[in-house]
Amino acid sequence: MNLQRLLASLKTMEHFANDALELKHHSPHLSGFHYNRDMLKAAVANTYIETVSTRSDSLYLAAWNSTVDVMKDALFSRMSAITRPSHLHDKRCIIAFDYTTEDFYGKRDSLWIHGWTGDHGVTGKYSYLTASVVNSDLRLPVISIPSPMGNDMPSEVSGMLHRVRNITGNIDLVLFDRGFYSRELMLELQRLEVPYLIFVPKNEQVKKELEQMHQGEKRIMQHEFSFYSEGKRVTGDTYLAFLKMIFDHRTEEYYDWIFATNLGNIDLDGIIKQYKMRWRIETMFRVQDECRIKTKSKRIEVRYFLFAYEQLVESIWYLFYHEEVSFKRFLIELSEACTAMVNNEERKRSAHR
Repeated sequence: MNLQRLLASLKTMEHFANDALELKHHSPHLSGFHYNRDMLKAAVANTYIETVSTRSDSLYLAAWNSTVDVMKDALFSRMSAITRPSHLHDKRCIIAFDYTTEDFYGKRDSLWIHGWTGDHGVTGKYSYLTASVVNSDLRLPVISIPSPMGNDMPSEVSGMLHRVRNITGNIDLVLFDRGFYSRELMLELQRLEVPYLIFVPKNEQVKKELEQMHQGEKRIMQHEFSFYSEGKRVTGDTYLAFLKMIFDHRTEEYYDWIFATNLGNIDLDGIIKQYKMRWRIETMFRVQDECRIKTKSKRIEVRYFLFAYEQLVESIWYLFYHEEVSFKRFLIELSEACTAMVNNEERKRSAHR
């Protein structure tokens, strides 16, 4: 791999770390330049920062002195910068939203730690919501945020869509899995004039409709709904698309598919293929898991900073290296280049003392 390209990538990650932690650029003091080495070592080994670094306390203190909002802005700024060569402003984009989680082992005493079953020692989960471009020729996160217990999911999605629109050109469609099926969200998406496709869970009403259909049948119907918000009755409507017992050539099985959408003229023959593009965000999460940086800190500032750093690393690989080298090989060579550069700089400084 070209050393100059690796050094340019390290510069991007250093810039993010300095902005996210509100550290000075080109400073002789500890900064993203030094922390890159420690975080990449932990990422390569999928281990704890504390295991590979004697500077974990310094890194964590820097994170504590920053804020989640500052880190969001830093991540969005770097994502905007590295996507410029992809000309997202000129593309018609399909966007997928999804939550991903990070296991927690210990006592849950924070609103950021969601409850869990305790299986395999996992007592809780940190949760992050990501909005990602999932076009057939491009899959890339645009912005991710940490999500607390009792989160207002429609508000989270709405706020992130404003950011997405600042990077992308036209949003052709936004994709959601069944966990996002919510009257409040559908009403908010309609207000924002965002075309959406949401996979619908099989409730009793849905099952009754499917029972009246024959194998291979596809139909769409208008669905009105209402709910109470702040003591007021709110009404809205959507379309429900029903597809009964559709054969899947990959698994050689038949499946029922039900979607909510605000597109009354949506192509029922192509709707499943469109929805399956959402799975590209899950591929992104699986790759990112290969560079998971572990920490014993409970602080959301530390957790989110490391998660955002991982996501930036994965995005740089996908945009500039994935056609020539595996993600793991990229990580190893990036880490080795970073270690050599930082060690060399530290030797120079020691020699001048």
